[in-house]
Amino acid sequence: MSEKVLRIEDLLGEEEEFVEGQEGLYDLVIPPGVPVSLIHELILEFDLEPHAKTSSGSVEEGELFDMALVVLRGDLETVQRAEKYLFDVFDERIGCFGD
Repeated sequence: MSEKVLRIEDLLGEEEEFVEGQEGLYDLVIPPGVPVSLIHELILEFDLEPHAKTSSGSVEEGELFDMALVVLRGDLETVQRAEKYLFDVFDERIGCFGD
């Protein structure tokens, strides 16, 4: 009996060009390394729409690279509540290392 493991690809829609504020929708960019289970929780809890977004970056030597990011799309108030929840979870999970 094999269980299906939830992957980032299972959550993402098609990558598309999006301008913040378009049609009253905003993107919450999920930092790299956030567990898929937490991303899935945010999608379900706040009814956000997952999308992929490519961001360009560079390292010290000037070498450029593209990185695929997960963004969760919704209205401004919902995205702000989801962002607060995300950082509250981060604070809770790493708080034990401060003692």
